[in-house]
Amino acid sequence: MTVRELLENIQYDQDIANDIWYIVAAVVMSSVNKPEDVKHVYNITAERVEQNQNLTKEEKNKLIARIVLKLREAILKSYIIIGFPKTINTLQQLANATPANIKALLPDKPLRKEESWSDVQSIRQRGKVLFGAIYERHTEKVIKNMYSTHPDLAQTALYQLYGPTLSETSVLNAKETSLVTVAGLMITNVPLQLVGHSHGAIHNGATQEDIKRVQSIVSVLGDHYRFPVAKL
Repeated sequence: MTVRELLENIQYDQDIANDIWYIVAAVVMSSVNKPEDVKHVYNITAERVEQNQNLTKEEKNKLIARIVLKLREAILKSYIIIGFPKTINTLQQLANATPANIKALLPDKPLRKEESWSDVQSIRQRGKVLFGAIYERHTEKVIKNMYSTHPDLAQTALYQLYGPTLSETSVLNAKETSLVTVAGLMITNVPLQLVGHSHGAIHNGATQEDIKRVQSIVSVLGDHYRFPVAKL
């Protein structure tokens, strides 16, 4: 079975704008270094939008653009788990798959602005809030453990990863961001961090069914690409 056929068989939500299958699939493809396969994710979602008879052409294009934005953010945010070079390659392949008329609807300025020290402070605080939401009562313990491992580890997590990257939630909300992280940890087979971030996803509004669905999608694609997947 081809990867496109696998994707077409994944259960999907009629509310495609708020579905998660395509962001999870894109993260898996990026992680296993198959960036060229992300075109199938774009094509299938775009085709499903085009089949909606209740939308005008303009509405369809805007919805596809919204989905591309979510794909871009999911792939970008996953670099924290899977690595930046893979992220670059997958985002390039997504850009190649996106037609010019859809690209014209996408923002051409960064979502993340650090133009002043006030911006930086605000972003760092935002990152601490997200970190605290994920780890809840274990937050201080996790930070102390990172500091004891290497003083720069906690600082990097809070100021470089959670602050500017993960806590930007205008496109992917906190729940979706957590599910992206869970998918990345599953496909990279890192069970220790997976446990904590699965609880964190629940804290950010995900359900056990959401976690199981991510696990199912990652497992199907992991089997296809012959990559071991971390289990909960």
